[in-house]
Amino acid sequence: MRRPYQIPRRRINLLFAVFLIFTLAISYRVVSFQVVRGHQLAEEARAIRYREEAVPAQRGEILDARGRPLATNVPVDRVVAIRDKIEDPRRTAELLAPILGRSADSIYAQLTDPDLEWVWLQRHLSPEASEQIRKLDLDGILLTPEPRRIYPMGDFASHVLGFVNYDYVGSYGVEGAYNDTLGGEPGKLIGERDAAGNVIALSRSTLDPPVDGANVVLTIDSAVQRVAEQALDEAIAAQGATGGTVIVQNAKTGAILAMASRPTYNPNEFERVTDPALFTNPAISATYEPGSTLKALVMALGLETGVVEPDTTWEGAQYRIIPGGARITNALEQDFGPETMTEVLQHSSNLGIMWVADLINQDRFYRGLVAFGLGQTTGVDLAAESAGILPLPGTPGWTPASFYTHSFGQGLAVTPLQLVNAISALANGGNLMRPYVVQEIQRPEGTETIAPQVVRRVVSAETSRKITAMMTTVMGTTYARFGVPGYHIAAKTGTAQIPSPDGGYEEDATIASMVGFGPSEDPQFTVLVKIDRPQQSPWGETAAGPAFQQIFRELFLLYGIPPSDSAAAQATPSVP
Repeated sequence: MRRPYQIPRRRINLLFAVFLIFTLAISYRVVSFQVVRGHQLAEEARAIRYREEAVPAQRGEILDARGRPLATNVPVDRVVAIRDKIEDPRRTAELLAPILGRSADSIYAQLTDPDLEWVWLQRHLSPEASEQIRKLDLDGILLTPEPRRIYPMGDFASHVLGFVNYDYVGSYGVEGAYNDTLGGEPGKLIGERDAAGNVIALSRSTLDPPVDGANVVLTIDSAVQRVAEQALDEAIAAQGATGGTVIVQNAKTGAILAMASRPTYNPNEFERVTDPALFTNPAISATYEPGSTLKALVMALGLETGVVEPDTTWEGAQYRIIPGGARITNALEQDFGPETMTEVLQHSSNLGIMWVADLINQDRFYRGLVAFGLGQTTGVDLAAESAGILPLPGTPGWTPASFYTHSFGQGLAVTPLQLVNAISALANGGNLMRPYVVQEIQRPEGTETIAPQVVRRVVSAETSRKITAMMTTVMGTTYARFGVPGYHIAAKTGTAQIPSPDGGYEEDATIASMVGFGPSEDPQFTVLVKIDRPQQSPWGETAAGPAFQQIFRELFLLYGIPPSDSAAAQATPSVP
């Protein structure tokens, strides 16, 4: 009889040891999960059940000075694809392609991308596109709502407004500068979810509600803006120009009533703009040499320092050699003979204004230009404002000759808004104002009103009165054909050369401009018309004058300002 097989003791001990290790490992894991990491795992489980989601705030509207909406919100759809629920990606792509205006191949590539669980196929669908996709009833294709910013008037005042990007963040213009105010604050929803991710109705959920954005009311008057844009478009077309800018400012408060520049863009279609430079606002960011329009400021400094009076006469000259050897003449090398200071402005005499600058002296001259705001930002409530260029004595770019060329607007650069704002100081009694485009912020708890702000006094009321009378004489004589019959307007033109990147100035290229304010007895509006590279006439008077006249005529009508001379107001203006 065979002896029964006995398992060796050694093997039994080995099996027991393995079992013991296995038991200890399981015990360690149990203790680890339930005791050591219990709190952590409980928090992770809670995070899975209680999910936090952002609740977007409603973006505030942008309204013009008359309460018309210039930017508002509408609900639209975006189309989302859930990859693992799409049975036939190729057929789905071919059905969606004509609706989305995309190629079937590009959609198919997204639907078959192994790295993506879901993908946005298109945002901001039109109502028609949404309805077509809804009728297809495709598996895995969802329409989810999202807000869209719209600008009801298209490219109207686009540089002032800016736009809202796909992330609903404001860019450029008022949208960018007031993004926090308009955008509000998103809220939070924390709710217990089931396995499918849906909020459990009877569970404890908390909502931190969003704070909707405020509405902002602009100083921009749509009626004035439309007049400015139409006049600018007509001037550019008539002159074959490359672009231009018009600004209309309330001379007393600094409020901007209109701000238009060309070329422009449609903020509803910002994604189609291929040149991002179109987004910047030339009225506050593009610098140029102001030319003879600056002579009004220099003459005001002469009056303010007491070195000249309107009837002060200088003997005149044919030319002048300035430091460095440059020979300076008047336009077309004219010699006007003896001139009063009023005639210096009438003739736009380079030599005469240099004579005035000498009397002012270098120190007071530059302190005066700085006081007028040149070489610094105006503080307007828009993003990306340029400070311009004002080389000062002792700084790079300044030479002894600069003192003289600066007096007639060469060798320095301003923005259109800088010049308008400085001229408004001549009109309103001598105060430099802070220009602004938002006059009210409307919140549920109340309305905040933005008050006009005086930056500083730059000239006395007496100087303001004298320079106004001088510029009114200039408008009534030299530029009479561009006046508005029955009304007195103070104005000055400028014909500025365009600096070349290689040094010197471009041949046969100018910036033509006209700036002024009216009515002279009680100035309400300051207007600048700037035309870039006019082809029909290089001169400020001819290129910018018709638009200048048209804008003032419409302003007087829109605001019901009666004429100073009723009989003259019946005359028909003569426009070449």
